[in-house]
Amino acid sequence: MLKILIYLNLAIALAGTGVVFYSHNFIKPAPTDQIAEKLKLKEGLGQNTGLTPVPIKKFTVNLDSDANRLRFLSLEMNVLPFYEDQKKLISKNEFMIKDVVIELATKLSPEEVETVTGKMLFESRIKKQVNAKLGQPVIKQIFFSGFVIQ
Repeated sequence: MLKILIYLNLAIALAGTGVVFYSHNFIKPAPTDQIAEKLKLKEGLGQNTGLTPVPIKKFTVNLDSDANRLRFLSLEMNVLPFYEDQKKLISKNEFMIKDVVIELATKLSPEEVETVTGKMLFESRIKKQVNAKLGQPVIKQIFFSGFVIQ
């Protein structure tokens, strides 16, 4: 009985060693071609350098605040599309973009929007909701050229 247990433990140890050896030596992802990845990155950067953002004119939004002290956000932004041909789509839907901004901003308190994290979260929500309403990824980035909370 003791010999059987010893042989069983030996078999399990050998099987475990075999699995580790196999996984380290035979199951490896293909090595990354660093030169090709670098070229791909350069090409991607070259394609986007000609894009200019679409300006959205200045407008004002009331923020969620106490009745004693009304707070608002004066906002001017530039919207960067993924592709050049999407600029017309952004310009055509400027009022829808403003509606989304108003809808999202009225749910935020001034304290939430004042922080850098709050602004980044606000931008992310705008992009997500506008892209969802347009049915395709259109907005790549939003630059706030005017962002005044009073």
